[in-house]
Amino acid sequence: MSHDPGDNGGISSRSYGRDSTVIGRADTLFQVFIQRASFVTGWLFLVLAVVLTGYAVWNWPGGSRKQYVVFFAFLVLAFLAAVAHIGVRRPERGRAGGVGRGAGSARPRLPDLLLIASLVFSLISWWSFQNVVRNGEVATVIQVTGKQPLTGASGSVLTLTMPQPERADRRDRLRLTLEVGEDDPSAPACSHKTRVQLTAVTQGVSPRRSDLPARSTTDFALGDLTARSGTSFELRVRTVEGCTLRLLDWQAVLHNT
Repeated sequence: MSHDPGDNGGISSRSYGRDSTVIGRADTLFQVFIQRASFVTGWLFLVLAVVLTGYAVWNWPGGSRKQYVVFFAFLVLAFLAAVAHIGVRRPERGRAGGVGRGAGSARPRLPDLLLIASLVFSLISWWSFQNVVRNGEVATVIQVTGKQPLTGASGSVLTLTMPQPERADRRDRLRLTLEVGEDDPSAPACSHKTRVQLTAVTQGVSPRRSDLPARSTTDFALGDLTARSGTSFELRVRTVEGCTLRLLDWQAVLHNT
């Protein structure tokens, strides 16, 4: 009834060898899947950057270009990080360099860092664009009515009216830039001796009255815009006798505090 103890050992050795082969193959297939999934994810992030660009072009809110610097900078970084990830994480490279090598390492590798960077840059870019949409500067229309030239007489007045902006364009403040100059360019210059008095007709706007140079920029707090059809100002000039003036140019920008 004796038996060879080496027999059981041989069986166990062969059994463990088969198990190791199956586990090794499964691990290799899993790593190949991870490589290919990561490669596809890189392309998805590249498409995401392109989609963000298209969305921004389609929904461009306008305003000063400088307020979009952060959006463009991080959008380009997201695009470059996705392209770099695709370049270093080709499936062929994963097979050639040993798919399983370093699989157990806790340290992130360059392709993974590029993938994370592309996602983070895309999110920052998206946040920046949405912040400009909500809070950025928006040009608005100012309608001017009244008779010109302006002489400083009691009835010589212009009315400047800003229509109610669309809901998405509503802001807390109005930046108004005015240029008042001579009505007759060949006449002696007198605009440098002129002051512009700008008075808010609409209730809730501050300051109520501003005394400004002929060429000037001033800011108004608009208050609650929801119950208004528009916001109006009266413009008068105070100048020397015999001087006739004209409102030559005006620009208005809505912005938040």
